[in-house]
Amino acid sequence: MQYRGRYVLGLLLTLAYTGCFQLIPLSVRAVVQRIQAQAGASAILDGTLVLVAVACALALTRISSRIVLFRAGRHVEFQLRNDLFDHLQRLPQSYFAVNRTGDLMSRAVNDINSVRMFLGMGLLNMVQTPILYLGAIAVMFTIDAPLTLCVLVPYLLLIGIGRVFGRRMHQANLGAQEQLGWLSAVAQQNAAGVLVVRAYGLESREEERFGVENDELYERQVRLAKINSSMMPVMTFLPALSMILVLLAGGARVQAGAVEQADLWAFYTYLFMLGFPTTMLGFVISITQRARAGMSRLNDILNTVPAIRDRADRVEVQDLAGRVEVRDLSFRFPGREAEPALRGLSFRVEPGQTVGIVGPVGAGKTTLVSAIPRLLDIEDDRVFVDSVDVNRLPLNLLRSSIAMVPQDSFLFSTTVHDNIAFGKPDAELAEIRAAAERAGICDEIDAFPNGFETLVGERGVTLSGGQRQRIALARALLLDPAILILDDSLSSVDAATEERILKELRHVREGLTSFIVAHRVSAVRDADLILVLEDGLLVEQGRHQELIQRDGFYARIRRQQEIEAEIESDL
Repeated sequence: MQYRGRYVLGLLLTLAYTGCFQLIPLSVRAVVQRIQAQAGASAILDGTLVLVAVACALALTRISSRIVLFRAGRHVEFQLRNDLFDHLQRLPQSYFAVNRTGDLMSRAVNDINSVRMFLGMGLLNMVQTPILYLGAIAVMFTIDAPLTLCVLVPYLLLIGIGRVFGRRMHQANLGAQEQLGWLSAVAQQNAAGVLVVRAYGLESREEERFGVENDELYERQVRLAKINSSMMPVMTFLPALSMILVLLAGGARVQAGAVEQADLWAFYTYLFMLGFPTTMLGFVISITQRARAGMSRLNDILNTVPAIRDRADRVEVQDLAGRVEVRDLSFRFPGREAEPALRGLSFRVEPGQTVGIVGPVGAGKTTLVSAIPRLLDIEDDRVFVDSVDVNRLPLNLLRSSIAMVPQDSFLFSTTVHDNIAFGKPDAELAEIRAAAERAGICDEIDAFPNGFETLVGERGVTLSGGQRQRIALARALLLDPAILILDDSLSSVDAATEERILKELRHVREGLTSFIVAHRVSAVRDADLILVLEDGLLVEQGRHQELIQRDGFYARIRRQQEIEAEIESDL
C-alpha cells in the first residue's frame, strides 16, 4: 500500500500508452485511404503529421510508464530488503543454527532481485499486454469480423502454451534458486574457514565439493535455459502465423471487394505492433515464475514468527539496576529435548555483585548467561531482572542494559576503532583508548601499522585469538551497562594476562552486576557468588573459600588446575 500512488500513476500512463497504440494502425489506415483517394499532397502530409504526433505520444507515454513502474519496483525492492534484514535481526539464534548463511545471502540478493523484476517489467507487461490485445481486437472487429477471427486462431494457443510453460518454469526456477543457495553456502563456508581448509591441506577436496554443487547448478540452469529457449520461438511464431493468415485471407477478401486495402494495412500494422508484446509474454512468464519461486523462498523467512519479541503485557521501565534472580530454570534446545541443557537452577544476585560460573564443557554455563538477555526463548517467571520477568521487559532496554562478551569473539571487517566503538559509535578516541587499556590490548593496538585505524579483516582474521577476545572485551567495557557478562572471554590469553585484566576489571566492575564464565578457577576466586554447574545442574554455590572447605566438585577442579599449572611450569 505504501507505493500505491506510484502504481496508480503507472497504470494511468500505461492506459494512455495503450490508447496511443490503438491510434497508430488507424492513422496508417487514414493515410493509405487518402493516398488511394488521391487526396493531394497537403492532405497526405496532414495525415502523416498526425501519424508522427501519435507515434511521439506513444513513445513518450511508453517511456514515462516504464520510468514510473520501474522506479516503483526499485522502491519495493529497497523496502523488501530492509524488511528482510530487520526480520533476520529479530529471529532467534536457533534459526541461524539450522539455516546456512550463504543460502540466506542468496535469498536476500538473488530472490529479492527476481521479485523486483516482476514488480517492474513483469507487472507492466501483465497489465499492458491484455489491454493492447483487447483494444486491438475490438477495433479490428469493427473493421472486419471474419478477418479478425482468422487473426485470433493462433493467439488462442497462448492460453495453453502459457499454462504448460508456466508450470515447468516455476519448478525449474525454484530448483535453480535453491541450488544457488547451496552453492553460495559452500562458497561462504570456505571463505570463512579458509585457514582451517589450508591447515588440513583440503583445498582439492573443497574444490571438488564446490565443483559438484556448481555442476548441479549448471545442470539446473541449462534445464531452465532449454525451457526458455523453446518458449521464445513459439511466442515469436504466433504473430508470424497471424500475419500469414492475414495476407492469405485478407488478400482474398480484398480481391473479393469485402475489405479495402487500407483496412488490410490497418490489420497488418496491428499484427506487426502486437508481435513484440507477444514475444514479451515469454519473458513475462519467465520472470513471473522466477518471482514466484523467489517470493516463496523469502516467505519461508518472513513467515517465521520471532519467538523472542516484545510482548503486549510488557512492563515499561526507565532503566535497570542489575538485580538478577533465577527461579527453577530449566531449558531444552529444540530438537534435543531428551538432553536438558539446564535443570532447575535457582539463585539471586544483588546489584553490583560479581558471579563466577564454572564447570566442565557442556555443563550449561553459556546457556545460563544467554538466558539473562533473552537470547534464548525461556519459560515465563524463570529469570527476573529488577524483580521483573525478562520476558516482560522491553527487548531494547534489556539488551542495551547488558554488555556481553561471548565465547566467539566476533569482529567486523572494519577498523579496530570501529569494532570497539560498535555499541557506542559516537565515542571519543580517549574513551576507546581507555576501554582498550582496561582490556589489556591498548599497547598491542598502538604497535599495529595504523594503530586504531588498522583493518582487522573478516571476523578478525588478521589478529590472534587473544587479541580478538580482548578487543571484544574492550567493546563491552566501552558501554555503561547495568550487567556485564564475560562468557569465557579470556580463554585465549595466558594466565598472567588474565590476572592483569581481571585486576583492572575489579575497578571497572564496581557498581556493575557481573557474570564471569571461566574454565580457570583463578578467574572467579574473588566473586561474591560462585556457581558450579555439571550436566545442567547447579551442584554447588558459594564463595571461593566456602567451596574449598566443602571439598566438593569445585575443590577438585581447583586441585586439578593447580597440578596442570605445576606440570606446565616444570616443562
